[in-house]
Amino acid sequence: MTPSRCELRGSRAARIVVAASVALLGAAVGTPARSADTGPDLSGFWLRVGNLAFDAILDDDEGKPIARLRPKRPDAEEIWAGDSDNPILQPWAREIVRKNADSELRRQHVHTADDSCWPSGVPQVVNLLDGVEFLQLKDRIVIIYQRDHQVRWVWLDRDHSADPAPSWYGESVGHYEGDTLVIDTIGQKAHKMSVVDPFGTPHTDKIHVVERYQPFSDPFGRGLEVTVRVEDAGAFTKPWKGTAEYRQDPEVHQLQEMVCAENNRDFAEGATFGTIPQEKAAPF
Repeated sequence: MTPSRCELRGSRAARIVVAASVALLGAAVGTPARSADTGPDLSGFWLRVGNLAFDAILDDDEGKPIARLRPKRPDAEEIWAGDSDNPILQPWAREIVRKNADSELRRQHVHTADDSCWPSGVPQVVNLLDGVEFLQLKDRIVIIYQRDHQVRWVWLDRDHSADPAPSWYGESVGHYEGDTLVIDTIGQKAHKMSVVDPFGTPHTDKIHVVERYQPFSDPFGRGLEVTVRVEDAGAFTKPWKGTAEYRQDPEVHQLQEMVCAENNRDFAEGATFGTIPQEKAAPF
């Protein structure tokens, strides 16, 4: 039987107890050894588990992520409507979340970037259901997402550029804090498909995201606890934080090929949030 999300996530206290027990036993399930210079070993294939939206950090004083509405109706699980009453939203952003929610409640699904062959951006890319591969190199980490083979480059132990050119995933620089990989991203472009969650919550070019990837081990295997902190004075009234979780599947040895532009995708023709991007001229 597949464990439930509650069973997988557990509490921080429970994880500490499990980790201590594993260490004492020299268990087969353990976090790979690391050196102070290289940081933890995050290499391999990971899968997003649980609710595909950010969970709130209950004991944190900063803002909470947009929560999913849970209408009491038989088709509730098919409805991805966000709570527009969240106080982190500026008025213009609240109106977008409200309109999206109204559409979802009418069962007119709002397709976001990954539905329409657009890059998801940070932090929404953390919520993609398909597999993720971490390639861990000396001076950088490459993150490859199975969904349309999108790639992020995280440069280690260096400063941000003075004025990075806007791009879909911005400029990401990283460093290690103990066993945690910290990724700081700025320079993301703003677009009608630019969202931070599955509810179509928008962002602006002022967005600044810090992700923290902390490995853990428990009786179910290896996992990554992901924490995101989002700051965007153009869209939000204050910074907010959320959490997500990856699990490692030892039976997965490569990513599958998913090419959105070749109709290798899981939504109906024409059922897109926006037009599908097309190459107008040869890039060479």
